[in-house]
Amino acid sequence: MPAGFQQLGGERITGTLALSVFTAVLGSFQFGYNIGVINAPQKIIEQDYNSTWMERYSEPIPPQTLTSLWSLSVAIFSIGGMLSSFSVGIISEFFGRRKAMLINNVLAFIGGGLMGMSKISKSFEMMILGRFTIGAYCGLASGLVPMYVGEIAPTSLRGALGTLHQLAIVTGILMAQNCPEGKTYVPNSHRQHLLGTAHDSPGFAT
Repeated sequence: MPAGFQQLGGERITGTLALSVFTAVLGSFQFGYNIGVINAPQKIIEQDYNSTWMERYSEPIPPQTLTSLWSLSVAIFSIGGMLSSFSVGIISEFFGRRKAMLINNVLAFIGGGLMGMSKISKSFEMMILGRFTIGAYCGLASGLVPMYVGEIAPTSLRGALGTLHQLAIVTGILMAQNCPEGKTYVPNSHRQHLLGTAHDSPGFAT
């Protein structure tokens, strides 16, 4: 058998197939990462929200307002994902699976950039908008990735390769949490910067 090929289930897995599947499911990894990454820097983000409010209004942020802003920052990710998921079929048919995944990365870079720059810009609106944008990216990725992998995989391997989508999601959540019990090895003062890495989606290489 030629080098670079592996026999599995009566079908051959080429290096190109393995690379294509691996690169595609990295988009699913980003999905999982963005689900979990918001938890670790919660206290830091709330402190930044309070300092921003102090600069704008010269008074501490009311607890109810802080809770509402934090809840919105977390929940709007799901709203963005829900809205964008409705357009998966239209976008994938218009652009094609591969090109749609490439274009979708624009949302990842915009969302990651907004979240990463929110602390410097002292704007909790940027954080919320960034979470919405990255949620829209993940909503599209959740439909495009399994669709793409299912179409390029050989029939006998379609089920096995299709499970990599779910595996990548939970791996992303694990990496975002860093270790059990919600702890992380990243120092407290730098945890918010984890959000800026949300734009580093390798799906552009698909």
